Amino acid sequence: MSMQVSRDQVKRSECSQEVIGAMEDFLWTLIGSGNRESIVSRLMACGDYAKPYLDVVNGNDLSNTISAAVSYYQYVRLVRGEVRINRDYLADIDDDLVNPATVYSYIVDRMTHALKAQDYVTAGFLADLAFIARSYMLCVSNGGSCDWIRRAFKVRVLILRRFSNY
Repeated sequence: MSMQVSRDQVKRSECSQEVIGAMEDFLWTLIGSGNRESIVSRLMACGDYAKPYLDVVNGNDLSNTISAAVSYYQYVRLVRGEVRINRDYLADIDDDLVNPATVYSYIVDRMTHALKAQDYVTAGFLADLAFIARSYMLCVSNGGSCDWIRRAFKVRVLILRRFSNY
């Protein structure tokens, strides 16, 4: 019995990493780069664990789930034009994270302005960027391999810039 539990935990851990990688690759497909079919195959290999993420890739509404997949779905909704963000708050964000502390502070400042203007949708996307920028800073300070976090930040900024519409 304990051997089965251990194997299930290993598979879940492997799937967790695979799902994150697949979903980060999926964001690139939103701006015309990447292979959607390969992403679907990677997610399907993880079975039920990946179901909410498959729903995102397939464009299905996630209103009945509590999952990290909801964050990715917001980008799908933005690309579809179902939500709108103000491009003015995105100006001057360094998408390469050359100086992550400065970028983080700037994003938090922009998010504060969006909240004061009651632009909660834009503020939500800026909060996502701030979280990733902060995660990158922590990763770098711990000496980790952080390129995937920088890439995750960049794709989100590119999507926001391309699909911001007021």
